[in-house]
Amino acid sequence: MTAPQLTLTDIHVYIPSFRPSIDQVIQEINEDGVSFRLSEAEYRDSGFAHVPVARDESLEHMIARVCAPILSRARQEGIRLGAILFACVTSAGVEAQSLFSGLLREYAFDETTVIQPEEYGCATIHLSLNLAKAYLSVETDDNAAVLFVAADKAISSHHRSDTYMLYGDAASAALFRGSGTGGQRTLSTRLKVDGLVYDDCPERIKMYFSTFYLAVRQVVKQVLREAGMSMNEISLIFCSNLGLNTWSTLARAIGCSLDKFYAGALGHAGHLHNTDILLNVNDAIRNGSLSRGDFYLTVTVGFGGYYGCALHKYE
Repeated sequence: MTAPQLTLTDIHVYIPSFRPSIDQVIQEINEDGVSFRLSEAEYRDSGFAHVPVARDESLEHMIARVCAPILSRARQEGIRLGAILFACVTSAGVEAQSLFSGLLREYAFDETTVIQPEEYGCATIHLSLNLAKAYLSVETDDNAAVLFVAADKAISSHHRSDTYMLYGDAASAALFRGSGTGGQRTLSTRLKVDGLVYDDCPERIKMYFSTFYLAVRQVVKQVLREAGMSMNEISLIFCSNLGLNTWSTLARAIGCSLDKFYAGALGHAGHLHNTDILLNVNDAIRNGSLSRGDFYLTVTVGFGGYYGCALHKYE
């Protein structure tokens, strides 16, 4: 039996137009009692400049912005939507089905279930690739699909930042299909969980930040080995927007040039949780950095010891 093909199509991304400077955001979160350990200059040196903030847009509104075009076309093409995989790091306890109920009713997908994996943080997009592949592998209907949606809106300064990172508001969506031409074909996917428990203990957090590079290197090498490819055949690496300093260490760990890491959206978007990957891929296609036929890697790091990597081909 041939291994199922998984293709990402109809990618849509929404970023709020209000994007205050990192200086302003750091000042605001410090005033709210958040302990951000980097200065504005240190954070800017890693490539960050602005943080998208949703002032008037609700989480439901942002979801509708990215999902409506996909659902409209899916309805016209007779696509059967098996499930929606919803990644939301900032509002993990939200009732996911209610956020989509009006939208699904409007496009006659009322019976579609919304599933919200909660534990993988910013690596949920790679978990979703695996889940979609497993679902579509047992589907006999060529029109079957799974919709991946990522949406985050910080509701407090504690959601806007942790010790070393600022988080922007955004939404994104992509249709995962098992057949069809055109789009981002996924050739291999890997997830790694390091099995350790991370809490507020400074020593454990320090250990995480000093060792996760090794875990990323392992998962990247597994993906390339499974595909029988080398890093020289990879055009670009689309990573969670962790900054140039982190990427530089990652580049050394996996044995490639920092130039392979796509940084086109880093300055104006910063880190947007699970939207980072879809934003960067879309951005690279628009400006010509990614061409049809190119092979590329997507890499995510979820705080708490979750790591994802996938090999894709732009077709």
